[in-house]
Amino acid sequence: MKTKGLKILFVALLGMLYSSAGYSQGGLDDVPEECLKNYSLYYEFYKHKNYKDALSPWKKLYDQCPEWKESTFAYGVNIYKDFIEKEKDPAKIAAYSDTIMTIYDKRIEYFPASKGDVLGRKGIDLLRYRRNDGPDFIRQGYDILKESVAIEKEKSSPVVLTTQISAAISLYLNDLLEGEVVINTYVIATEILDTELAKRPSPRTKQAKEAIDTNIKDSRVLTCEAIANIYGPKFEGNKEDINFLKLVSGFLNDAGECEMDPLYAKVSEQLYSKEPSAEAAYNLGRLFMKKDQYQKSKTYFLEAVGSAQSDGDKANYYYTLAGLSQQYLNSPTDAVEYASKAVQLRSDWGDPYILMGIAYITGNASLGDEFERRTAYWIAVDMFQKARAVDTSIADKASGLINEYSEYFPTKEDLFFRSIAEGDRYT
Repeated sequence: MKTKGLKILFVALLGMLYSSAGYSQGGLDDVPEECLKNYSLYYEFYKHKNYKDALSPWKKLYDQCPEWKESTFAYGVNIYKDFIEKEKDPAKIAAYSDTIMTIYDKRIEYFPASKGDVLGRKGIDLLRYRRNDGPDFIRQGYDILKESVAIEKEKSSPVVLTTQISAAISLYLNDLLEGEVVINTYVIATEILDTELAKRPSPRTKQAKEAIDTNIKDSRVLTCEAIANIYGPKFEGNKEDINFLKLVSGFLNDAGECEMDPLYAKVSEQLYSKEPSAEAAYNLGRLFMKKDQYQKSKTYFLEAVGSAQSDGDKANYYYTLAGLSQQYLNSPTDAVEYASKAVQLRSDWGDPYILMGIAYITGNASLGDEFERRTAYWIAVDMFQKARAVDTSIADKASGLINEYSEYFPTKEDLFFRSIAEGDRYT
């Protein structure tokens, strides 16, 4: 009786320990004392980050009672991750990583309800620790993450989705994955993230969406030829599907310089007829600009400006109008007007200021004598200086233009004969 009482007290104390530690736990009635003891030992070391001493009792618990606590597997992974972070020997790092993979597999075996989530963690860790060990590991990581997303669907973690896209692109760049597969992987990830952003927007999800958009564009997988090969044969069967049209239109725009591809014209015109919008009008404007139909292009760009929902889109459309006016319509006055509206909507954008400066220079022939034509360089350089001040990304370009065109300022003799002193205002 005395021994039985001590056992009950020991179990009760362990129960208090587990409760205060905040861990999920199974029932204690059928758990062998040896497992209870090993849990108590390893957890005391674990919570103080003494992973070296935690390892031995953890291993015993892992071998003897794997079905008792799912947390056993999670904490085991953390122990071996700590070992990896402190290890320099590649062979030992590989061995620790293999152990982590085994822990994940065993966790799925005993707790299959968590399979999708665990596969996501497994794929991320495989790529984290073995990515540089060859394309076979990248392929394994990609396949694991693909299975995770297939199970988790809209519950997929943003980190899983971004890592999967990264792995897909790596395989594509090594000629180990078809471009269509990469694009379809991107489409699935985008749909999940867009849905999540619509329901529960968060910085984490937004950053993931921006990351995969950037990665897919930088990968060059979205070539005009690739998109046309994938979606061209599907156009006739899907031309009434507005979502299909928007998807292909977005891909073609992201790829850049696709306006001369027949698919671009078909998709843009069909999308505009089905759902007139700023984006559809803008696409048609680009199309007709490529076809040298500049007035028609201007009409669609102006329509895009009028329909734009965001200041960012409207600024982009105004800037495109400014470029069209400057380069093709020989109208520097319109170029300055449209570029000015672009910077009013997006004050940190330097390119419109650059364009305004160039427009002042090319338009100076409409001024009076030689002196007045030279004064155009004053305001042009003012624009270049503003560009440099608001946008560091074009600072070098702006500085080069400032140096180049400052050489054409009116001379001191010109100013003297006009009774203009340094610092005076001149209109």
